[in-house]
Amino acid sequence: MEHPIVEKILKEGINSVNLSMLDESSRKNILSDVAEKLYRQSKFVEAIEVMTIAHDNEKLLDMGDLFLRESKVELATICFIPTKDKERLNNAAVLCIQSKKYRLAAEAYRAADNRQMASFIEQNFAK
Repeated sequence: MEHPIVEKILKEGINSVNLSMLDESSRKNILSDVAEKLYRQSKFVEAIEVMTIAHDNEKLLDMGDLFLRESKVELATICFIPTKDKERLNNAAVLCIQSKKYRLAAEAYRAADNRQMASFIEQNFAK
């Protein structure tokens, strides 16, 4: 049987509950369960949001790598941004530029602490 908090989050969204009263382990288990169910429902952006809240960088990196293998550059980049993984972010930013997703490329460069490239993209392409 599914945890009632998981059901509530799936029905009403992540902002419908306050998980701060739970210990870190319970909170992470609930959020992990929610993210997995959202992913299976192809609600990828919502799953990424929940994993970001859970600070589950390992799953975010794994999912981002999977999205890259599937040529889903935007979703991969969204996964990598909260992880601050510079190598993956810089690579994803290049792929975003190639697919003309300039704002996302700038955001990826900023997350990788590559402010110079972020500025360059914003000034010259992201209008």
